[in-house]
Amino acid sequence: MRIFRSIVSLIVLSLIFSCSENKEAGNISISKEHKRVYEDSFEGDTIAPFWKTQQITHPDRLQLVPDPLDPGNKVMKIAIEPGDKVAGGYRNEIVFRSHDSLGYLTKYSYRFMLPESFFEKEEKAGSIVLNQWHDDPYPGFTWATKKIKVRPPYAMYIEHNPEGEFFMKLHSGVKMGNVNEMTIVKWPHKLEPNKWYTLKTEIFWSIYENGYVKASIDDTCFELEGVSQCKVSATNMYHKIPNYYKMGLYWSKGHTHKRHIYYDDFDMVTRRIGYFPPMTDVDSLQTEK
Repeated sequence: MRIFRSIVSLIVLSLIFSCSENKEAGNISISKEHKRVYEDSFEGDTIAPFWKTQQITHPDRLQLVPDPLDPGNKVMKIAIEPGDKVAGGYRNEIVFRSHDSLGYLTKYSYRFMLPESFFEKEEKAGSIVLNQWHDDPYPGFTWATKKIKVRPPYAMYIEHNPEGEFFMKLHSGVKMGNVNEMTIVKWPHKLEPNKWYTLKTEIFWSIYENGYVKASIDDTCFELEGVSQCKVSATNMYHKIPNYYKMGLYWSKGHTHKRHIYYDDFDMVTRRIGYFPPMTDVDSLQTEK
């Protein structure tokens, strides 16, 4: 009987371990390799459960609507109007925490489209963020007690000038006090209205110089001073608490025209691969999803 109980116990433990290593919750799946997969095609009546909407100022600012170019396809529309403000910024963004701390490799992609109204000329130069990874306060501090002002270590955004020119840019790296290790790169092509673009991004998270980002739009890399920069090396964490992902519209002060953007086919895969991965190990993951 004792042997039988031992065998049963081993079977139960095995089943528990298996379930904990390969489970699904909404649109999130976690594999036995500690790989997390987040997907949202925006085809349902609501966005996927991993998204948080506390930084949406009004229900009308986030909608699931027919694709303007293909009514049979459903997409997410995020809008922003002058006066929309939450958490100290002019924004409407959805948020989630994928818990990618030191040594994690994150790969994500999505499609986006800008309507013609997005390109209305503003009197003042400004910027409009489309997606960013935001830092949390240092361990032991809150937003109220945090004293050091830092800049989010990653953001992809559109800069515009009074002449009505719009440029896609990306910054990566830490910036605080007298420390400025941030690199800013620019996408070389002109943005066009009513056209779907595909963004692909890969980030290795690190408090050391082996951190990096690889990003492209329609398979064209960003550029640094006119030279293609398919990989931007940068320390991209201030401390061990993971950065969290935000997507939507966040603009600088002074915008006067309301704007909206369409997103579709969001896909993210993240897993820990080590603190100091040999480059051959990272490169071998390029073809993996």
